[in-house]
Amino acid sequence: MKKCLLLLPLCLLAASARAAAHVFVQQTNGAAWLMYECTAGEVVRAFALNVSVNQGLIIGISDFHVGPSTSAARGYGFFPAAFRDHISVVPGTNVTWNVSGYTPLAVVADSPADTLPGLNSSGVTLEFGGLWDPTVPATVPDAAGILCSLRISQPANVSVTANVSRGGVVSGSFDKSITPIFSGAFVDPEVAITSATLVGGSISITFKGGELESAPAITGPWAGTGNTSGSFTDPIGAASMKFYRVRGR
Repeated sequence: MKKCLLLLPLCLLAASARAAAHVFVQQTNGAAWLMYECTAGEVVRAFALNVSVNQGLIIGISDFHVGPSTSAARGYGFFPAAFRDHISVVPGTNVTWNVSGYTPLAVVADSPADTLPGLNSSGVTLEFGGLWDPTVPATVPDAAGILCSLRISQPANVSVTANVSRGGVVSGSFDKSITPIFSGAFVDPEVAITSATLVGGSISITFKGGELESAPAITGPWAGTGNTSGSFTDPIGAASMKFYRVRGR
């Protein structure tokens, strides 16, 4: 399929209506998931965000949408700096989005005074833009969703704020401005079984950091239980042996 991209500058205009968008951090499977939720039917065109930890490092980024928002896969997959630096657009050809280095990470040199250092530091600046067909409502990004997930090196408070020089949270409509609300969270990346107790012929396990797996022997084969909730109960067979472990992201 051939694609044509039209990149328009984002303009900040006086607006006649206001709405709120909640940008927040949520711990899931030991990672810091960066989420958004629009509260009144508003549409966000772009997010420019600073994410930081109060101790340790941010060591990885994943789970972000790549490319335009489509009816089959909606999301914010246009990353301005990475698009400029890693993707070539040739008229009449397809755009290859899945290339090395195409991530939401901003480039420090673009705005040294207002860009956090990046991976393997205490803070990252992220850029998420949306590209969609305005004539097809089904391609508009969802009102709530995931922007990305971040891996951190140790338990920490993870905070998120607007990156002002890049526009912060930009409305997709000229007649509606958006008031962003930011919320951080404590995230514990450690992967572990924290307790195991026998209760009435069953073993009750509490764990953190990923999916609980079980095996009939320490050497395996290991199979996922499908449980990432942090709590699991399993009946104990009369003549069976089971081993448990947690598999992280």
